[in-house]
Amino acid sequence: MQQYGEMRKKRQILSFLLAMSGCLAADRSDSELKSLFAAQSWFKLRDAVARSADAPAFYRGAVACAFNRVDEAERRFRAVIAAPGDVQHAADAHGMLAYAYMRTGRYRRTYAHFAAIQKLNPGVPGIKSVVGVSSALSGYPEMSAKARRLSTVRMSDDLFIPVAVDGKPAQYGFDSGSDVSIMSEAEANRLGLPIHAVSASTSQDEASGNDVPIRFVVVNRLTAGGFELRHVAFLVFRNDAMPFVELPPDKQGILGIPVLVAFGTMRWNSGHELTIGAHADRRDLQPPNMCFHAVRPVVEGGFRGQRIQVWLDTGSDRTFLTERFARQFPDVIEAGGKEAPARFRGVGGSNDVRVVTVPEVKFSFAGGEMILHPALALPKDERVDRGWYDVWLGMDVLGQAREVSLDFKSLTFSLK
Repeated sequence: MQQYGEMRKKRQILSFLLAMSGCLAADRSDSELKSLFAAQSWFKLRDAVARSADAPAFYRGAVACAFNRVDEAERRFRAVIAAPGDVQHAADAHGMLAYAYMRTGRYRRTYAHFAAIQKLNPGVPGIKSVVGVSSALSGYPEMSAKARRLSTVRMSDDLFIPVAVDGKPAQYGFDSGSDVSIMSEAEANRLGLPIHAVSASTSQDEASGNDVPIRFVVVNRLTAGGFELRHVAFLVFRNDAMPFVELPPDKQGILGIPVLVAFGTMRWNSGHELTIGAHADRRDLQPPNMCFHAVRPVVEGGFRGQRIQVWLDTGSDRTFLTERFARQFPDVIEAGGKEAPARFRGVGGSNDVRVVTVPEVKFSFAGGEMILHPALALPKDERVDRGWYDVWLGMDVLGQAREVSLDFKSLTFSLK
């Protein structure tokens, strides 16, 4: 049995809202915009909205949120939220805005939008838990950057970054698939940080599908190279949880999306050099090929001339095809695919599944061609929402490149 020890952690803090949005949109008319929103096909929705002279404010706001134009999204959604009678669109708008603020560590606004959803529809499954988490985090100063200087640092062989946490040195990994940063209980104790529990609140571990209790700390000062961030929230997990149980004492933290977005740009190479805070050359600027699905970065790819969505997850050591890919290209899975047992391990435990092994799949991505040899296709899991991406891209593919560039400012992703 293969075992995959990806760094799974707080993945689906509000996956119920995404599922709700899709179902509601699908129940309306069959218009292009509504069907694309229901399918959570953000790049296609962007293009369809751009072609439409009279696209409703709701869809323009959804595109603005996905492409991180938050001020525009607030403006577009204002009328949607105020419109009488359209409770579902209003709830969807609040949910997308909550995610937009979550990915920058602005938890007061995150809480305000989650609380608005609870007021509109208190029966939504999971809303009480997520309101509790965001309410607790909103009681602390919001994350901010005191210093932002272009920096190049040397990473370890396993791509951990040298950092200082409240003045104490450490090495932390970075995970574009994690809603927030995380650390072990031992690391929180080493740093002398008080651990706060959020009663009746849980987060879902993507690997195992299980829920885990939420505890957190707030780091006063986090430095990496020439960057200094203040008031950074970390979830805290047990010492025997993945990935911490397999990591040495000086590598007990992982930086999540709010920190990575604060870096602006990240560029690392096969020599383990990481540059953060670089400004893109205007001559190299391309239209955005990356956006956000909630808190998670999505890159557009292609397969057999069709557009696909790729979840960019630097916290996963393997790449997988999902049930969405299998629905679009069933012949790929059926022709020559063989079942094999696999075990996923995360902070919530382990999960035994049967993956389908396909000898080879080639898809276009970030201006080049990527080869999965073999390709592993995941089965459908009712506990986990994987209906919005076709490929779950991990470090096995990214490690094939000489250089990886991730720019959260211009929303561009490239490989060399």
